[in-house]
Amino acid sequence: MIARCRSYRWPALLWALVLLLLVMQLLPRLSSNTFDTSILALLPQDQQEPLVERAMNRMNSFVANRVLLLVGGANADRDKLQVLADQVASSLSDSGAFTSVTVRARVGWLSQMTTVYEPYRYQLLPENIAEKLASGQGLALVSGAVRELVSPIGRPRSASIIDDPLNLLGIWLENLTPAAGFAVDEQGLYARDGDRHYRVVTASFAGDPFAQATHKPLLDAIQAAGELVHENKASNEFLRSGLVFHAAAGAEQAKGELSTIGVGSLVAIVVLLLWQFRSLYYLWLPVISIGTGLLVALSVSLMIFGQVHLVTLAFGASLVGVSVDYAFHYLCHVRYSRTEGIGRILPGITLGLVSSCLAYGAQALTPFPGLQQIALFSAAGLIGAWITVVLWFPLARPWLPVSETAGQLGQWLQVLARFRAPLAMLLVALVLVALAGLPIIHFDDSLGALQSSPAALVAQEQKVQRLSQNPGSARFLLVEGESVQQVLEREERARVALDRLVSDGQLQAYQSVSGFVPSIQQQQKNRQLVQAGVYETGLPKQLFESLGMSARLATRSEQQFSSYHPGWLVPDDLQKTPVADLLTALWLEPDLLESPSASLITIGGAANASVYDKLAALANGLEGVRFVDRVGRTSALLGGYRVTVSLWMALAYSLVMLVLIMRYGRHWWRVILPPALATVMTLGLLAVFGQPLNLFNLLAALLILGIGLDIGIFVRESNGELPAWEAVTLSAITSLLAFGLLALSETPVLHHFGMTVLPGIGLAWLIAFVLQRRIQS
Repeated sequence: MIARCRSYRWPALLWALVLLLLVMQLLPRLSSNTFDTSILALLPQDQQEPLVERAMNRMNSFVANRVLLLVGGANADRDKLQVLADQVASSLSDSGAFTSVTVRARVGWLSQMTTVYEPYRYQLLPENIAEKLASGQGLALVSGAVRELVSPIGRPRSASIIDDPLNLLGIWLENLTPAAGFAVDEQGLYARDGDRHYRVVTASFAGDPFAQATHKPLLDAIQAAGELVHENKASNEFLRSGLVFHAAAGAEQAKGELSTIGVGSLVAIVVLLLWQFRSLYYLWLPVISIGTGLLVALSVSLMIFGQVHLVTLAFGASLVGVSVDYAFHYLCHVRYSRTEGIGRILPGITLGLVSSCLAYGAQALTPFPGLQQIALFSAAGLIGAWITVVLWFPLARPWLPVSETAGQLGQWLQVLARFRAPLAMLLVALVLVALAGLPIIHFDDSLGALQSSPAALVAQEQKVQRLSQNPGSARFLLVEGESVQQVLEREERARVALDRLVSDGQLQAYQSVSGFVPSIQQQQKNRQLVQAGVYETGLPKQLFESLGMSARLATRSEQQFSSYHPGWLVPDDLQKTPVADLLTALWLEPDLLESPSASLITIGGAANASVYDKLAALANGLEGVRFVDRVGRTSALLGGYRVTVSLWMALAYSLVMLVLIMRYGRHWWRVILPPALATVMTLGLLAVFGQPLNLFNLLAALLILGIGLDIGIFVRESNGELPAWEAVTLSAITSLLAFGLLALSETPVLHHFGMTVLPGIGLAWLIAFVLQRRIQS
């Protein structure tokens, strides 16, 4: 025994040095940016045209580092709410977490925009005014202009009565909607909702919204501002909207679940070991194998990917339920005899490692970065645990006590074997129920299935979006053209249909570049309309006569129109205006690899999902216009990759089957049947209980293959000996506990994994137990 232990010393020492090197390279990599929390990082990159990718990146850059805050209360407290909003803005600025905070966003807005637009006053017409002039309803504009001039609260004039007698420029400026659903007063932006009044605060910050280093100072500042709002009056509201809040909530949830799953699994293992072996000597070895496995998994993952997703860690924490299998098999065999060594179980645990890595290898071939991380993390962890058991455990063999009787679990298994017939009947019944569920399997590939933000946060987000009517970044129209003017002209053709949707109440709002800068073609039409509908019909003369003013003023106005032509307004003219940032978000600069110009028309809230079908049909009917539905595209990707994963799963089974045939010949089916049948039954049972399936259920089926194969292989290698059954049962229980916690997870990806693997492992064990004729003592 001593000589045998000595033969392991040098390899064991070498493995210790490798682990030391892994620790040394791991420590510098651990920082606040080590772990990723973006749910989109789990998804594959959309393999689409570069222009679409650029458009989506532009939208992301515009919304990712901004937050929108609403300070709300009763209408009667309007003035107090503005003071409170100023205090909130000051508090956020003083925190240092934000690069800019704005509460009086529109102060000076009108004068700045007037300065830019005033020279082009004869060629800027809102659609409704253009329609009136074209249909000969200009007298209504005269009546409106007279009322404004004699009313103390009339529409402000942006040009003199001589230069713009009907105040067409004032109407144009009033129709601009850079704030979407928000209104503006002398103090800033606000919104109303019944008897509630809301003041608007906007803020920007630097850094990655998914980085944990960004979250804490920002959330602390927001929390302090919220407390300030509620301290002022308990009925006040403090609503928030922004990507960073969802990212922070996801990170906090994933970290909490990581602790729960990891700690829960370790506690379960400790309890199982103490219950089964009744000795602390058998406790520390599995802890060592699990610890080294997790160390190897994290180190290798960081070396390959640079960052590790928290979902990967939460899923990898359940790895303890798999990697401990090797330790269980060693301990269960050596506790019965001092002559038993690693050689007795080495073929079985090696074949189990190979089969598990093949299963994870199929998962690693999927195009999902997060799932590639999970596959690498799991495979590396299993390999690390396997090496630890093979090289280190034999060194501890002399200190492990030996028992001449079966453990408590072994006795229970021997008793349970007497009820194999009833268990077989139960299994047949479950098979029949599962088969009934197979025809009604329903797949849900929607991106909403991955939504994990807290309900309260989602409700706040929806309320802010409803009040603001801000177009989101998830859906937009992409307009392409060979020139800037062609893009604007195509936008204007699309806006005709969009205006109908808005007027019908099917669409809340939209924003476009041409809404701020009409095409030159449209400006030419507008000038012609002003000439024909205003000056040639004598509307200025009628206006001045209605006001009792000299007719010579009308003549001067006509002369001013005829002699004045400053050129045409183009997008570059608005680069130094308050809407410059908005136009930057909507305009894609020319690219050598793309069409020379492109723009985005962002879409606000829709009345129902059918509106998006209408937008898609609209885009299909217009040249150079595409409807980009990021949610729909991602859902389609999930569905497509679900089919791909099904093919990879078939490949994984084929590869494993070849290995098993080489090892077991015609008895290979006894090893592969438990995981295969358990997988089919699990999917059928989930369907029976009304659970829609998705890509992550199929990926979890790969885990059933890996874990189920371990059961079949270890039992087959030992010819059904009791120590092997004790080991696979202990590991199955541990895995059930670990993945059971995943099933309770509020992170959808983990939940789908757990809901599939939980029954799958139990069924795989039950099938293997029923197939085994007897348990050898």
